[in-house]
Amino acid sequence: MVLVSIAAGFIVAVAASGAGDLSPAAQPWEPIRVLSSVHRIDFPNEVVFFLEAEADAQITEVSLFYRLGRQKVRIYGYPSFTPSTRVSADFRVKTGGASYLPSGVDIEYHYVIRDADGNTLETDNLYLEYIDPSYDWRRFSQGDLTILWHDLPRDRVVAVAAEVAPRLDEVRGLLGLESVGSMKAVIFNSRREGGRGFPLISDAANSGHIYGGFAFGYLDVFVLVGLDRDGIVHEMTHLLLDEALDSPLASVPAWLNEGLAMYFEVGSRTREETVAQAVRADRLLSVRSMGNVPGSPQDVRLFYAQAQSLVRYIMDVHGPEPMAALLGALNRGLRIDEAVSEAYGMSLEELEGEWLADFVPGVTLAPLVDPGTFGTSLIIAAA
Repeated sequence: MVLVSIAAGFIVAVAASGAGDLSPAAQPWEPIRVLSSVHRIDFPNEVVFFLEAEADAQITEVSLFYRLGRQKVRIYGYPSFTPSTRVSADFRVKTGGASYLPSGVDIEYHYVIRDADGNTLETDNLYLEYIDPSYDWRRFSQGDLTILWHDLPRDRVVAVAAEVAPRLDEVRGLLGLESVGSMKAVIFNSRREGGRGFPLISDAANSGHIYGGFAFGYLDVFVLVGLDRDGIVHEMTHLLLDEALDSPLASVPAWLNEGLAMYFEVGSRTREETVAQAVRADRLLSVRSMGNVPGSPQDVRLFYAQAQSLVRYIMDVHGPEPMAALLGALNRGLRIDEAVSEAYGMSLEELEGEWLADFVPGVTLAPLVDPGTFGTSLIIAAA
């Protein structure tokens, strides 16, 4: 892959490896000829693709096909242009708001061009990495994880990567993953920078700094504020879980997804007091109300604390083997009730009651419906 800077406006010409020079002098004479292919990243709003082409007959159709990450499905669109023997076409892919695209995503694309004589030219695949071009990004790879960062000492990045490696090995062991494709972490240095690169959840969540990172399993990317060891472990666990549960029938409740991500964090016992306060105030969430992340910031904090405590209890008391069996059952399409019964030999409520009795001896669980569960966070939808 060759990236050549064209102008300060971040227009980049991209040539696929082995594709050769796109200039007319380097090509054999063909009825349709590409003169230039460039793109511009207007972060965080859109990517604009530009194409110049000529033909012996009038060019009547230009199509752009693109694919995000390792997804198998290609998306297509029709760039704007005026039919002629020489055309300039442009096409915009929205990346913000409802069309949010996370930083670090690789985009593979090509054009199909047709003329009035029935000739068709399909270009070689071209590539770009969608990321804020206003920073000088660096990268470090260790195993299946590549960390992208800017304006931080490389030694610090390498040290953090070494710290997270053994924890991620534990995750792979639980999930039975021997090898996976490349995954990316994009590190933002501040909340302000993250505000440009994060999806918009809600004003309350943003102002309360509820979320420090988001994982997008279908794109093998996560974004994170700060070079944080536990944050990397947490979000990478989401990506690995998505890789392991690859069946379209699999449905993982949010409490289990988030609880596992927090279980593998190194400093992950800091939320116990939040659960204790909820017990004293008689406002615990029932596990059945925790299929999605709540919408209100107050309920979100309790949700995460309770999910962490519950999954930690399950792992510490019952061990990793039943958990692996539970995840395998979910991957076969079983509902959480059926999967828990198969893996642990008890109902979901019995498992929950076991946890609560251990957390607060003598206390039994009175199921409560959490009104905040009508909101679903983007990270869970992506996972």
